[in-house]
Amino acid sequence: MTVASCRLRAGQREMLTSLYRSLLHHRLFAALNVGGLALGIATFLILFLFVRFETGFDRVLPAQDRLWVLEERYVMPGYPTDTNPNTLGSELTLLRADYPQLVGTRYMVTSVAVRQGAQATAEELGTVDPNFFDLMRFPAVEGDPTATLADPNGLVVTQAAARKYFGSQPAIGQTLQLSVDGKIYSYRIGAVLRNMPDNVTFKNEMFAQLVRTRFGNEWWDHWGSASLTTLLRFPDTAAARAFEAQLPSFLDRHAYASNNIKKGEYFQSLRPLTAMHLYGAGDRAIVTTLGGVGLLTLLIAIVNYVNLATARAGLRAREVAMRKVLGGTRRALVRQFLGEALATVAVAALIGLALAEIALPFINALGGTTLAIRYFGASGIVLPLVALVLAIALVAGLYPAFVLSGFRPAAVLASTRAPGGGRAGARLRGALVVVQFAIAIAFAIATTTMLAQTAHMRDADLGFRREGLMIVRSFNTGGVDAAQREAVLRAFAAMPGVTGVTIGNNAPGDQSTTNFSGYSRPDAPERQISVMGVGTGRDYFSVYAARLIAGRLFDAAHADDRGLLTPEERKRTGPNIVINRRAVTAFGFASPMAALGQTVSDGNRPSTIIGVVDDVRFRSPRDPVDPVAYFYNTVDIISPFAAVRYAGQDAKAMATALETTWKRVVPGVPFQPRSVEDNLFERYYKADAQRSRLFTIGAVLAILIGCIGLYGLAAFDTARRVKEIGIRKTLGASTAEVLRLLIGQFMRPVLLANLVAWPLAYVAMRRWLGGFDDRIALSPLFFVSATLIAILIAAATVFGQAWRVARAEPARALRHE
Repeated sequence: MTVASCRLRAGQREMLTSLYRSLLHHRLFAALNVGGLALGIATFLILFLFVRFETGFDRVLPAQDRLWVLEERYVMPGYPTDTNPNTLGSELTLLRADYPQLVGTRYMVTSVAVRQGAQATAEELGTVDPNFFDLMRFPAVEGDPTATLADPNGLVVTQAAARKYFGSQPAIGQTLQLSVDGKIYSYRIGAVLRNMPDNVTFKNEMFAQLVRTRFGNEWWDHWGSASLTTLLRFPDTAAARAFEAQLPSFLDRHAYASNNIKKGEYFQSLRPLTAMHLYGAGDRAIVTTLGGVGLLTLLIAIVNYVNLATARAGLRAREVAMRKVLGGTRRALVRQFLGEALATVAVAALIGLALAEIALPFINALGGTTLAIRYFGASGIVLPLVALVLAIALVAGLYPAFVLSGFRPAAVLASTRAPGGGRAGARLRGALVVVQFAIAIAFAIATTTMLAQTAHMRDADLGFRREGLMIVRSFNTGGVDAAQREAVLRAFAAMPGVTGVTIGNNAPGDQSTTNFSGYSRPDAPERQISVMGVGTGRDYFSVYAARLIAGRLFDAAHADDRGLLTPEERKRTGPNIVINRRAVTAFGFASPMAALGQTVSDGNRPSTIIGVVDDVRFRSPRDPVDPVAYFYNTVDIISPFAAVRYAGQDAKAMATALETTWKRVVPGVPFQPRSVEDNLFERYYKADAQRSRLFTIGAVLAILIGCIGLYGLAAFDTARRVKEIGIRKTLGASTAEVLRLLIGQFMRPVLLANLVAWPLAYVAMRRWLGGFDDRIALSPLFFVSATLIAILIAAATVFGQAWRVARAEPARALRHE
């Protein structure tokens, strides 16, 4: 062993011994520093896992960077501005005819019933082209998925589905009876896939070949329909963008030539598969925000370390002076203190990792996530954690190391008072407290705003009465024929507690075959407004309790409402329509009353407005309410949803009673009820509510970590000022005056933090709320309440230390060295 290595080991032992003694002699410092860092690291780790999960969708698939989704966009007054990741069913066929070298596949989800004797189980079937698994390379544990899908009656299932239907028996070669639009098909299982991970966009438990005659509809070749998802594969991004540049000419040849789509109103583009999950801007913003919460919480913990380390610098000043007198160099001291920082951060990281493991089940339950810590492999956390420890140790330990190593031995040993960094050190610590509490107060404002918006979405007036309303989603499956639908509606209406039933091709939280058409007024035929058409059955508005603003609603006694017209007659004769308030504005009518009796045309037939209802929000609070034209249709609404209004029973009891009636009339189709409140929550509110909970947890922990640091500073500062307080009390200062002095000293940076926090929070929350069409106002109360809470928490944090010193006897304080 060389002399150099012996010296290195001796130095390491000396560093560890010094660290151990320092932590042992100052247990409060150790607990605050390690505890604050551990909480910060735990919070950062959990939110890091969340952000990595949300942004890592489809990255588990081989060659995922070569897959792109064809999307469409309309530019029309009144039409939603978002892109849509779906196309007409036959577009890939047209693309292959024009570009023979193009590689692509299609994906469409279809609701089917799996029949096993008298039992029927609802399943979502992924209908795909035979080459789907050549592009989406999900690993198979048995069989060949591509060869299986070459057979129109071949079925690919996951391990979970195989276990569900066959238990421990082999699934390969087994058959399942699938009911598709009321027709029974026998499918043979030819391949079993490994269970799909949660972070995959296009996944199902079952896959079958996309046979047009089974799964297509009358809109298959209709430009403007959104039947399925078209995926394309390119060698690289440049090739994808080059193909995207050719889409306008392709649309010229096909879409615009169909006369159903107008040039300048319809566009197509490509989106990477990996960008499909966070499709909406609001989803991307909240994930980015949660990532920022993790980083800022970690920053607060690092600021704590720097603050506490510089505050206690005086306690180690004489140690540093003696080391320098005995020959220690500044470089050696810097190395020692950085080593101590590394050891402290490593211990805090281990504790933080343990806290994260303990908290993950709780976080998953609150946030609706399935996060898990993996230590090794491609998604392992060991290497990122080691890098994090090194980075934190360097950032957090560098400044204290240079402050401590810079003390002059003669000045320190000659002084009767240990140095504390002077005014510069005090100002630095004050500035760091401002940074900490600015972040914490901004978090508090954001949390208050998010919780208020979440409560508003839960209780907002949606234009209809959602309490006591059940949606029967299975009503629109192809397995229920027209006679059964009529029988079910009559049976539902006769049930005890049911006060009304209706049908329509939209429902709160569900949209079926609603379509947008360009409407214009006779006096301005060139100004077309995109209006969503909704077919409604009997008593539609009364069952939903929608508010009539002007005119009248549909009535079977009025022949002009044309509820009984056949499809052919409806194409020739324009029906009366009821529009919503948004459509009144879009058409340019002066008022709802002014719209009554007016005629609007979709280009083929005129329709007369007989009534105006208030805006009804059936979709996300993020999306603006569309202009809507309601039609009366008691004959052939395509894929309708049934709605049941009830009273005197809870939702669970009513669902059970409805299921009993359903099974008596339609025994072969699984019953799928859901209360309106649950349906809206699952589709539109759940993700925001869950992410708001994660944000709240992160914000609370950030404030807690800031309070830990403030408590430590108060403890060290009051300990340094014991003699000063004794002199003040000897000269007549009261306990209350001393308390005001000490607490006021720490309140100044907290109050200054508001000057930083308020503008940041205002800008961030304005932007976040801007993602909601239905939103609360950004009230000053959110800012004032967050500030008051921060002040109260900060005052309570330092009160204990200040009270202890302020109550001490002057004689004992003056004897303190």
